[in-house]
Amino acid sequence: MSLGDKLRQRRQEMGLTRPQLAAKICVTPSAIANYENGISTPKPDILISLINVLEVDANYIYSDYLGNNRISKIYDQALSTEEIDSIKKYRELSEEGKRLVRLIVNEEYTRTVARSRITFPCYLPGVRKLHTGFLMQEKLGSVRIKQKELPVGTDFCFQIQVDQYLPVFRKFDILALQKRRAGHNEMGLFYLNGIYYIRTLFQEKGECRLRALNVIDEDILVKETDEFRCIGTILGQVNGVLETP
Repeated sequence: MSLGDKLRQRRQEMGLTRPQLAAKICVTPSAIANYENGISTPKPDILISLINVLEVDANYIYSDYLGNNRISKIYDQALSTEEIDSIKKYRELSEEGKRLVRLIVNEEYTRTVARSRITFPCYLPGVRKLHTGFLMQEKLGSVRIKQKELPVGTDFCFQIQVDQYLPVFRKFDILALQKRRAGHNEMGLFYLNGIYYIRTLFQEKGECRLRALNVIDEDILVKETDEFRCIGTILGQVNGVLETP
């Protein structure tokens, strides 16, 4: 049975809908659907949350999910001899012993990893408009990012929720932004006549344009009479845990 099948089966056994499970682990219902359908796989911190919420033994998930090839891909290295020995010993424990091990691991993870994350406000797009434009949701989300992975100067974040920014950004990517005006050829979050855009600013010979990140949408010419401002400059993509409002 695949990881996705196991997640779907256990979710249904517990009587949880995808939105209910998503809310418990701070991801979107679409992310749960992607996990269950094999479109994407949960990152290690999300996987730990799934194990806790679904109340399953780690071996129930890991037996198919974390083969050596998968481990190498996630962590850039294979299991060490010590780690393999620990897994073998864990599998021979009683259910109570395994529960105690998970308790210790979770507490230590919270102490050393979860608390090392910094929380930033995260803007979320709302109703879609033409040319990849959108309105902004009234309520802000928040995202927790590991401090060591945080771009210098980050003030807030934004989550992509469509695939119209390919090949630069993918659906559900989280972007770190700084509250400053974007320069020529810099990507940013822009406000133009009541509509927001994620685009690249192009300025040349007194002309200002917003260039799309894909080949489908045309450039938008910014006129002097337009209500236009840069909300923030994109510093890069980050891995974070999104908490929706």
